[in-house]
Amino acid sequence: MADGLAKTLAGVLGFGLCKTALGVAYLTAMGSVFSNVGFISELSFMTPMLVASLATASLIVLGARRGRLSPGSLKQYPAVLALSLGFLFGGANLLPGLPEDALALVCGLLCGFSSTVLNIVWLDVLSAERDVAAPTIQIIGALIVQCVLIPLAVGVDRFWAFGAPIVAVCLSALLLAYKKRGMVFPARNILAPADSPKRRDLALAYLCVFVLVGVVGILHTAVLGSQSEHLVGDVNMWVPLAVATLVTLLMAIVALRRPHPTSVYRVCLPLLLVVLSLLPFFGDALGGLVGLIVIVCYDVCGMVFLLYIVDCSRRLDLSAYLLAGAYLGGSALSLLAGLGIGSVLRALSVDYGLSLLTLLAFAAIYPLAGVFMFGLRKIQRRSTTDADESARSGVDVREDASKCEGKHEANAFTQGSAEEIQSELRVIDDILESGVEVIAGENGLTRREREILGYLARGRSARYIAEDLVISENTVWAHVKRIYAKTGVHTKQELMSSVEQAALRKRQQ
Repeated sequence: MADGLAKTLAGVLGFGLCKTALGVAYLTAMGSVFSNVGFISELSFMTPMLVASLATASLIVLGARRGRLSPGSLKQYPAVLALSLGFLFGGANLLPGLPEDALALVCGLLCGFSSTVLNIVWLDVLSAERDVAAPTIQIIGALIVQCVLIPLAVGVDRFWAFGAPIVAVCLSALLLAYKKRGMVFPARNILAPADSPKRRDLALAYLCVFVLVGVVGILHTAVLGSQSEHLVGDVNMWVPLAVATLVTLLMAIVALRRPHPTSVYRVCLPLLLVVLSLLPFFGDALGGLVGLIVIVCYDVCGMVFLLYIVDCSRRLDLSAYLLAGAYLGGSALSLLAGLGIGSVLRALSVDYGLSLLTLLAFAAIYPLAGVFMFGLRKIQRRSTTDADESARSGVDVREDASKCEGKHEANAFTQGSAEEIQSELRVIDDILESGVEVIAGENGLTRREREILGYLARGRSARYIAEDLVISENTVWAHVKRIYAKTGVHTKQELMSSVEQAALRKRQQ
């Protein structure tokens, strides 16, 4: 018990220190600058950083797919060394004879490599936790630690800005080594789930976050050096970080440890569409509000996606290397594309006298609207169709039951064999029970939740369950909500269909 608590605290502090060091590296270009325009510190630093991140993530995904990287085998120490060297080169100016662009290139490459490896290593460790709630607690706690420490590191003197992150990442490495001691890493699948709805769910989550990252890149790069730079330049980066951390915390509580990115997109995308559509008309009047809203949405989606990666790794039994590598590599590619498009828009505005805000609004609105209208809506319709198909597929189990019931009637009226009736009823119950066991195991249900799932699979009401288990109806509903959240369903019919499908799969094995 004490060891478990100590390792949970090690996860909170260790991941928090790691995120703090990486955040400072990102915002200060490895301690070399102290002014930024939103997320942009130096383009000459960010471009090689994103290229290095994309290359590193691709290599990790490739290694996992080929079986060369098993869970828990990726080492953090090269990344810790790279990040420390980057801060020494950028902040302490250990390479005084190197031109600024060359120094930015070196620091960017070191930052991209180290941030990708460290994030993936931590997410892999968190996904291997035995307790279902532990990863969420540690991620939320780490985000709070990051929110508190980043302004302290960035807002002080130059020595503190490059010295503190080095200390932070070294302490984080020690805490991670302690946390991994004795940890068992389960083998994970290296292929996408065979179930079509689950594949579509993954594709939608990744598509939305990539589009949002690209739009953020377009906005930031397009306004650099223009009279509209204040849209993101006036934003104090700690404010959206604090707001996003609070929102993510509330979502984790409300969603019972499993906030889904799609629920964030359904709020963020319409909000962004409204704000961006006002840019051509009220851009200057809106001021930093535009940048604040965009950055908050970006931060929230990024934070929730950390929870989503760990949840998918556990729930779908997928390699965290694949999930985290795809997220970090895809985000780097999307941000690179956004930076390129933003630079083109800025050049068009200067060369042809076009309104930068109008160009920016169109370039950002179309991809967001496309994902919102044709992505979220279409997937939602397909999910509804899949639910109907699941219900129909459950007919096979019900047919078995009806056949048994038909036999029951025949036996009752012709032979009156009570023993045979009871035997066949037990067959029906065993079919449902096997589905309940599968669903409970796949989704990490507690003993009480698994017990209540058995009642729900048989169509029992909350009142019946409360009376049979001698607990309050409110307690039953609380457990039911947790079961819905963990299994990703919204109605009892969907839950019953899921149990029936699981039972069929087990019978076919």
